[in-house]
Amino acid sequence: MTAPVIAPVLATGDVAVHFGGIKAVDGIDLALATGEILGILGPNGSGKSTLLAAVTRLVPLTRGRLTLDGADYTTAPPHRLARRGIARTFQTVRLLGDLTVLENVQLGADLHAGRAARLRELVRRGAVPEVAAAVERTGIGDVLDRCPGELSYGTARRVEIARALAAQPRVLLLDEPTAGMNHSERREVADLLRRLRDEGLAQLLVEHDVQMMVDTCDRLFAMNEGVGIAEGAPADVVREPAVQRAYLGKAAHGAGDR
Repeated sequence: MTAPVIAPVLATGDVAVHFGGIKAVDGIDLALATGEILGILGPNGSGKSTLLAAVTRLVPLTRGRLTLDGADYTTAPPHRLARRGIARTFQTVRLLGDLTVLENVQLGADLHAGRAARLRELVRRGAVPEVAAAVERTGIGDVLDRCPGELSYGTARRVEIARALAAQPRVLLLDEPTAGMNHSERREVADLLRRLRDEGLAQLLVEHDVQMMVDTCDRLFAMNEGVGIAEGAPADVVREPAVQRAYLGKAAHGAGDR
């Protein structure tokens, strides 16, 4: 019997982003399934963050197509994507410093629901379950009344993840979510991402921690100079000669052999 074909929740078709003569992203085809973590691997300047920006409509496409559940959203405005089910975190922390942690997380729920009003008192009474769930998942319940400037870098990154989760996404894009964290914090984030995957959340992950990518992702897609150079099981991708030449060097061999 032929196995059923599972349609991707998110797909890119021949996506390209050119800045003048610079081909930051050039002809990328990806398909992300529900309940899958797909890691994007590559050296600095390979186009990883530009690809995430293209998928979230923060940069215009030179060519290509973006689909969510088979529906084209190539020209959709970025502010509409949260309500469609796409959320992301950024390479640098982007929390609003004049709001508390709780209020920052609420923004994710507000974006998803199209609400303009803040819901602090409702959250305190437990009336916004998506916010409470995001807080519990990320372990930030003890800092809800603090402002971002009072947080460690690692905790601030967890708040960003909580804000994205409060939007109840079907697809979560994460750009270096463990940057600035110690080993224990990175392990906690990796465990969180795996739990979210098991709950059915599709994730597109960019990380420089190669071992975390190998241990956490279901598949890896390697890029260099804006194009894809390898795709497949993590241990196989990090062994690819093209990937080792472009980025990983000898460290990749050790990670893949572990």
